[in-house]
Amino acid sequence: MARAEDIAVALLAAGRSTRFGAADKLAAPLGGRPLVQWAAQAGLTVPARHHLLVAGPDAAFEVDGYERMTNAAPDQGMASSLKIAAQAAEQAGVAGLLILLADMPLIDAAHLARIVSAFVHDGSRPVFSTAPDTAPQPPALLPASLFAALQAIDGDKGARGFAAGASLVASDAERLLDVDTPDDLERARSLIAPT
Repeated sequence: MARAEDIAVALLAAGRSTRFGAADKLAAPLGGRPLVQWAAQAGLTVPARHHLLVAGPDAAFEVDGYERMTNAAPDQGMASSLKIAAQAAEQAGVAGLLILLADMPLIDAAHLARIVSAFVHDGSRPVFSTAPDTAPQPPALLPASLFAALQAIDGDKGARGFAAGASLVASDAERLLDVDTPDDLERARSLIAPT
């Protein structure tokens, strides 16, 4: 049986952010801290063996508590970051890899705990998040049996191709908000509790 301590958390933060404009999306202020810090803090609530940050070579932000790994070719799509994370997880000998996207600021510790719990219950299947009327999506926890396949994907496919037969952890759509545009950031600002 898998344990939470037997997984790695990968915070993917090397995206090109083309729809956000010229500004550094992950450094954009949200509730008094950079956007990237929201998902990063949620990820640290998971008692994983490793916390990995996959960032582009020009990333100007730092994230405490994570081992930084550089994606030298972020223009090759999300698959390039997944490959780096999966290779590191495989080398570390962990039982699973929890994929977090750095631009999903409303993911919280409770949702991640439900994902980890589903994986601990049945460590042979991937676990994906889902909201009403949406396809399975990250955060997602993938078992070690898929690490080699993750390293073989290309482009912007991401991990969604591994969702067939996955356990699904329900959430409301707002919790799974992905900040791709300035309007998305404004939406996130309207949803977070004042600090």
